[in-house]
Amino acid sequence: MLKRKFVSLVLVLLFVFSPASAAFSDISDSKLAQTASVLDALGIMQGVGNNRFDPSSSLTRAQFCKLAVTALGFSDVSAYGSYTIFPDVKNTHWAAPYINAAVRHPELKDQAIIRGYADGTFGPDKTVNYGEVCTMLLRMLGYTEADIGPFWPADYIARAQSLGLTKDVSLSDPKAAVKRSDAAIMLLNTLGAPMKGDEGGLLLDRVASATVKDSILLETSETDSSLADNEAVFYEGGSLNEAPRKTAGTLDKSLIGVYGTIVVGKEGDKVAVGVIPNNNKVETYTVTEVSADSIQTEQQTLHLNRDTNVYVSREGRKLGTFAEMWSGIQAGDSLHCYYNEYGALELMAVLPRVSSSAGNSFVYGVESSINIPAEYQIVKNGTVVDRTKLKKYDVVTLDAENKQALVSDMKISGQYISGTPTFSYPQSITMYGKKYSISDQAAKTFANLKLNDYITLLFDAEGNVAAAYPRKDVSADMKGIVTNVKDNATATVALFNGLTLQDLSVDAEELGSMFGRVVVVSQSSDGKATLSMKTLGGKIPGTWSIADSKLGDYKVSPKVKIYEEVISGAPLNAIKASDITTDTVESGQIRYTVTDSAGTVTNIVLGDVTGESWIYGIAVGERQENDGSETNFVKLKYWNGTAGTEATYRVLSLPGSLNSTPVGIPIGYSTSENVVNTSLSTQKLDLVDTVDLSAFDGSAGVRTKNGYYALADNVGVYISGRSEFISLQNAKSNYTSFRLYANKSAEEGGKIRLILAS
Repeated sequence: MLKRKFVSLVLVLLFVFSPASAAFSDISDSKLAQTASVLDALGIMQGVGNNRFDPSSSLTRAQFCKLAVTALGFSDVSAYGSYTIFPDVKNTHWAAPYINAAVRHPELKDQAIIRGYADGTFGPDKTVNYGEVCTMLLRMLGYTEADIGPFWPADYIARAQSLGLTKDVSLSDPKAAVKRSDAAIMLLNTLGAPMKGDEGGLLLDRVASATVKDSILLETSETDSSLADNEAVFYEGGSLNEAPRKTAGTLDKSLIGVYGTIVVGKEGDKVAVGVIPNNNKVETYTVTEVSADSIQTEQQTLHLNRDTNVYVSREGRKLGTFAEMWSGIQAGDSLHCYYNEYGALELMAVLPRVSSSAGNSFVYGVESSINIPAEYQIVKNGTVVDRTKLKKYDVVTLDAENKQALVSDMKISGQYISGTPTFSYPQSITMYGKKYSISDQAAKTFANLKLNDYITLLFDAEGNVAAAYPRKDVSADMKGIVTNVKDNATATVALFNGLTLQDLSVDAEELGSMFGRVVVVSQSSDGKATLSMKTLGGKIPGTWSIADSKLGDYKVSPKVKIYEEVISGAPLNAIKASDITTDTVESGQIRYTVTDSAGTVTNIVLGDVTGESWIYGIAVGERQENDGSETNFVKLKYWNGTAGTEATYRVLSLPGSLNSTPVGIPIGYSTSENVVNTSLSTQKLDLVDTVDLSAFDGSAGVRTKNGYYALADNVGVYISGRSEFISLQNAKSNYTSFRLYANKSAEEGGKIRLILAS
């Protein structure tokens, strides 16, 4: 019989090394950030664009319908987007496929998750209230009025509360509008609640390809440098996997030690996207003394079975019995005891510490430096190196728990604008418009600095300011990539050294055209940032072996940042190593490399190796004359994965052959009407073949006269007669002839990127 219990949901924040890229920029609450990140990873609830989640905005009926249908495991609803059910939801409405599926899909219509109004309308833009959301969530779990009671909404709210669906939500008024933040938390609570019926399982099972119960996250790449960013070590139901489990990026270190259920996503490589904590008992003790038959703690003496499973982080990735491992436990350790659902001790673990490093960091090579113990492993920017790679002004953090010296050479140079309460011993300072907290230890290094001096800040491995020095003594390489531009006035730059400068106030014309470009950041006398475009140049010779983490004779950092520059001068687009389908990248496809002071490759710019850094569509050129001046525009219609849309680029001159032509345009060019793209390159797609329905291998590929081609994941179908894009599923239902366009030959890794149907 399925045990009926509520599974609390605090899911993992997908970690990216650059702080500016982590989760959503408009969420400050850590639990909501984790919740939103995992819903995004599962493809259920995405942000609103520009790295924003918009947590305070109210949720509409159309938006909730999309969340509900997707959470129930129906991500492909393209078959329901070609007709109209409600007069106020035309088939062209973005939410029509989800709304139609909710009321017509054979597996959803009987649940009556959401209905139209008595007058036949749906009201897609009306906000949903607390009572309505509780009702719809209960229906998603299979509950009906007969199960709950006749009094709406009181009975429904009471049942939702009893099942834990409203946990951590402060709403009480049934008529209160539900914000996106509240909806995210309630939806995640519902994913972890049992479906109606003893054998119903969890709603989570609908959106996960697999779940692994009774698991504990033990290590990530932040605590074990031998792990890649997309790897983690778990205790799983009584054993420790010999090979690390693949994950969706680096799982947040706050989840280390969480006891619960691993969630494996359905999309992509089917990797672990998070951990859902369970309600099993976990106790934590501080160890004072250890012997072969007991552990003395500050609270009590633990008398242990010799066969109890024990994991000690510093002893390597090894699971043993207490009889084998007790000698590895030390006084001062935090000992975590995990109990199964029957109350029996399942595992004892001494886990890596994830606390702040401010108290045990120092600057290497200066008078205040201390010795690094001989037995410590040197880890610089995530890579194990020998001691000869340590440089003066590196920041070293001693990790006694894991016997490691974590070394950082991250730094920024700029003008010291303000320091409070005193500039010679500050608690916080401002540089480039950002306020940095300064520890007492770091504040001592400001003693001889004055306001308006040009200085360099040194950062430890966790991104905390460790020290400050005059720029004449040590300077930072301020090259990086513009990753965001707002209102042609502020910019975010991801520096190649791993730091990110957010929302820089920039005095520059045509700032929008710098998006995706390599720049050098400097500072003018008024404190504003100045960005200077830099031409790419300089790389390490040799082939990049991805599996071996070697580029020529150089190590490649497990945290390496990778970009594509698909055409010389085009904006750079960030990709992941997993996007590259080959085991190696030849030297000719490597455009630019960046190494740290240890010679480890930390940034790589490639040519067009994936084909994924383009927007593929139908382009036309347009000239407009106004008062004797001429303005040029390129208009691109394309399929964004769920609907047809359009982008307009203002350009100095029109590329040739743009007459409803299937092309690719590099991602990153500005679509602002106030920004003139000084150049805009296009890639003409090749007509491969014209085929009928029998040539398609589902949505995976298609047989052509030139061999078998894979279909791109977001391939759209253009209907010339209607001048619009539709989904492939819709096209197969209504058309018989398909003209196939690819970006490259199949042998070169090309895919069918666009289809014209008739």
